[in-house]
Amino acid sequence: MLLLGAKLLPLCPVISSTASLLWAYDEYAFFSAWMNPAYRAQADALLPAWFKAWAPKGTRVLFTSFFNQPRNFAHRESLKASGALKWYWLGVFFAFAHFFYGPTALGLLKAIRDGEPNGQTTISMGKWLRMHRLRTITTDLPAFICFTIAAATAM
Repeated sequence: MLLLGAKLLPLCPVISSTASLLWAYDEYAFFSAWMNPAYRAQADALLPAWFKAWAPKGTRVLFTSFFNQPRNFAHRESLKASGALKWYWLGVFFAFAHFFYGPTALGLLKAIRDGEPNGQTTISMGKWLRMHRLRTITTDLPAFICFTIAAATAM
């Protein structure tokens, strides 16, 4: 059983980055629904309270996906010999690059919770969605690709 676990270890970051990528897609799908012009006034009124309730639960998912990253390097020499190590490092870089967007994301989420600007929360939501799409394409997707290549190379 332990041997099987060691064989499956290279898949941990693929699974983790898949979850992160799916979470990013889900956020975009759910949050973009608030942008429908037919109910913009209702969205502007409801988004601040909804985000105050959602944020503590939603951010837990973000941090849980990073805990397995150090395990990737348990068999460093075999990963290096197979050529997978560089792909794992690239994957780690892109996974943590998600946090480079943190100050912008947190500022926009605060604006949404505070009903800014001037009660037109969907303006801030639109900016967050654009930033989120860019962040997903430039960090989450490349991390998934790198970890997938690393796992395929390591196995």
